[in-house]
Parts: sequence; structure tokens; C-alpha cells
Amino acid sequence: MKHILKGAAVLTGLIVITMIINIVCNMNGIELNQPVISIASSFCGVLIYNAWIRNEEKER
Repeated sequence: MKHILKGAAVLTGLIVITMIINIVCNMNGIELNQPVISIASSFCGVLIYNAWIRNEEKER
């Protein structure tokens, strides 16, 4: 159950950060390529989650 909650926390954080980036860019007239942004944020989410789980396994 802990892994599901950690995954949800990483997902929520990435969504908030992506929304902030999109809002700032839209206010400044910068148009982002959404497929590239989604791939990059997915990759970052996997890396963050794996790092979080790896640190947990080392503590045991």
C-alpha cells in the first residue's frame, strides 16, 4: 500500500509542477509541445519514484 501512496504523491507533484509551467508559459505567449512535455514528465516521475523506493530499500 505504501508504494501506491508514494506513486500517487509523485504523480500529484508532477501534475502541479506541469500545470504551473504551462500557466507561466501561456501567460508569456510561449506554446509548449505537449507530447514532449508529457514524455519528459513521465520519465522524471519514474526516476523520482525509483529513487524514493531505492532509498527506502537501503534503510532496511
